[in-house]
Amino acid sequence: MPAASSLFSRIFLGLLAGAFALSPMLSGAVEPTRIVATGGRIAYTFYTPAAANTSFWQRTPHKLGGPVAEMQVGFMDWMYPTSGAETPNVANDVTISQAWLERASTGQVVPLLFNGLRTLVLPMNSTTPYWLSDPIPSASWTGPPPAKDEVFWLHVKGSIPSGGKTPVGTPANFTGAKCIFYPPANDTHNPDMAGAVPAITGQAARSQGLPLIFLGRFTGPGHLSVIGVGDSILDGTGDQANPAPVISGYGFFNRAALDSSGGNTIAVFNLTRHGQTAYSWITPSRQTRQRPFLKFANVMVEEYGTNDLGQGGTGNPTEMLARVEGIWSAARAEGIQKIVRTLLMPRTDSTNEWSDLAGQTPKPGWGAGGKRDDFNDGLVAAGQAGKFDLLLDTLDVLADSADRNRWRTNGSPNYTAADDAHVSRSGNELLAPHLRNALLSLTVDRSDYASWAGDVDWREQDPTPGGDADGDGVENIISYALDVPPVGSAAVGALPTGTLDTTTAGGPWHVFTFRENLEARDITVAAESSPDLATWTPVTPDGTTAILETISANVDGDGTAALRRIRLKQDPENPHRFMRLRVEH
Repeated sequence: MPAASSLFSRIFLGLLAGAFALSPMLSGAVEPTRIVATGGRIAYTFYTPAAANTSFWQRTPHKLGGPVAEMQVGFMDWMYPTSGAETPNVANDVTISQAWLERASTGQVVPLLFNGLRTLVLPMNSTTPYWLSDPIPSASWTGPPPAKDEVFWLHVKGSIPSGGKTPVGTPANFTGAKCIFYPPANDTHNPDMAGAVPAITGQAARSQGLPLIFLGRFTGPGHLSVIGVGDSILDGTGDQANPAPVISGYGFFNRAALDSSGGNTIAVFNLTRHGQTAYSWITPSRQTRQRPFLKFANVMVEEYGTNDLGQGGTGNPTEMLARVEGIWSAARAEGIQKIVRTLLMPRTDSTNEWSDLAGQTPKPGWGAGGKRDDFNDGLVAAGQAGKFDLLLDTLDVLADSADRNRWRTNGSPNYTAADDAHVSRSGNELLAPHLRNALLSLTVDRSDYASWAGDVDWREQDPTPGGDADGDGVENIISYALDVPPVGSAAVGALPTGTLDTTTAGGPWHVFTFRENLEARDITVAAESSPDLATWTPVTPDGTTAILETISANVDGDGTAALRRIRLKQDPENPHRFMRLRVEH
């Protein structure tokens, strides 16, 4: 039998209430939907093919970042320009007629379905950020379940009207990948085939295909799902090539997904755009479709600031810091557990293609003691204040060791800099392991009592779930469920509280405020109610007599806990109510 604990606390107005801290009936048996593979990216432009080429076929590789219980793919019909706002496809619908996954190790093919159908229409001029396929459970695949480092090829066939356009962004230029537009009458090939996209008469090839995100559910917690948010530097400008340098794409962010042997994959999704700013990201009139992707990640790498400061150094470092803090706050609110922030890199002119230090001159505001340094100093302070989790010192790798306002050189052109602001191919190769090591140092999905307890200084007291390490009457398992320290006094407001609300419409209401450990997946929590302390029944919010509200989705600022409130309508014939939280472990 599982151990059960209940915590009670006396509150005012003749009301006796127990503390409860999780959404009703929450169970951690199923992992959340996450980014589970490489190869996903938003669109950067629209492509209008020749009028006759109304059909398309793309094949892109996606490498798993861990063993998965299921997989699904999301598609988009909008793009993010170099400046300004997200732009929907206002010209036409895009129709996906067939899509399927091909397991590289066996050649087995499994179709993608959309609400049980093969066809998905991406409607024009939509504000929807993505359209998801139905999940494909791992049981659909013959042989062993899909495992970390396995490659799955995504095929997508579809059409647009004559003269129409599609958004493009997903790299389709790794060896074996392809994206073509062609006259539909020339396609004699059946769908659901394995292998390379065949040559079709009249085809026009593109190096990028439809934007997509590769999602699924890992079989257990602890796997990194990383989203990159930033401008052209994180996007990989300076490292683009055909074919793509590695299966995960180009740029140090995508390169960091793989180790030196091309394995031990980290699942990544590139939510970046050349030329964009933190200002655009936090401005609702410019960006509304990107934030919904954050919930699919547990780690964010954020890099904005280069374009906010500008090549003329006109940006205000204080305003820039406020903008990136707005991004971090949005990430925490969407469930991001860990945030990695990069230092701004050098920005210099050069007389000799950045081959030596003497030929470089920092841009205005980018020199020693200038605005770039002010912004970087502000990032250091923000990190020390706990506003993000890890500061990636990109200057250790890419800047001159004696002058961190100039690019590192070795006598050859473009060693670390492709131009005044962008990292070169060799620079991306140098920086990728630095980011990778930082990502691998992070612990995510702290999902069980043992891992939580391992981070506690128990001061030689009882660390077991049923123990009470500080003798305050709150068992350790309850502290875990509430995400409060089990040793020492809890902060004011950390333990549940209760009041009687006689002013809110529809009342009076018994109001209970409580914390929820967002990472606890090995406990079952049930809020129960009783009129007499003898008969207990579960409390199930119904929106009328029992209302569950979120006061703060990120009450501690680190993504681990939320602050909830439940309103239970008072029964005029039986105004007294008892509540308790049952925690089973």
